[in-house]
Amino acid sequence: MIRLDAPDRVTIVSGLPRSGTSLLMQLLEAAGLSLARDGERGADPDNPRGYHELAAVKRIRSDASFVEACRGRVVKIVAPLLSELRDVDPRRDLRRVDHRVLLVERALDEVLASQRAMLARRGEPVPRDAEAALARAFEGAMARARAWLEARPSIDVLFVDHEALVARPASAVEGIVAFLARTGADRIPDAAIPAALTELAVVRSAMEQVVDPALHRQRVGSPPPRA
Repeated sequence: MIRLDAPDRVTIVSGLPRSGTSLLMQLLEAAGLSLARDGERGADPDNPRGYHELAAVKRIRSDASFVEACRGRVVKIVAPLLSELRDVDPRRDLRRVDHRVLLVERALDEVLASQRAMLARRGEPVPRDAEAALARAFEGAMARARAWLEARPSIDVLFVDHEALVARPASAVEGIVAFLARTGADRIPDAAIPAALTELAVVRSAMEQVVDPALHRQRVGSPPPRA
């Protein structure tokens, strides 16, 4: 069986909060990849299948030593923290840890609507003027994440369109599996990927079953174009 994991690399799922990163973590687990998570943040009405997070990621600005331990696994690092993967721990040369990144892109209006609904459920509504500032912060975070990735051609990147993933899961999953095959343990050449996808049909089917359109509760706009 073709291996989609990457024992010598850290697989990173990134994107804005409320953009579908938890869904992508579930998809990669269905593909047979091991997730780096600690269960500190459990499932709730906003994410009934869980967040699949690693608490150490929140401290990445002061301590990125956890990155080495994630080699061969998948870790979620939200877009505002992605650029913190540079050397912040003088005890280690973190540049030697290779990465591959799946960056989820979701319409900003949907992200904000989902964030608004989540905070309202928690009794923490966001004032309209504060939401405008949040929108600017989110836009800036995604722009910096894209620029950081574009400046590092050695990092393999797949941009995942959230709307397409939910609306056409078979096609989106095929693209994700092709990326994993090309960048994974077996490093399938592009020319051999169609045959590899045939072999991986069972994996793709399992991943498609993870996508539940009923959990896509905010549907407005479309993803902003990449600069």
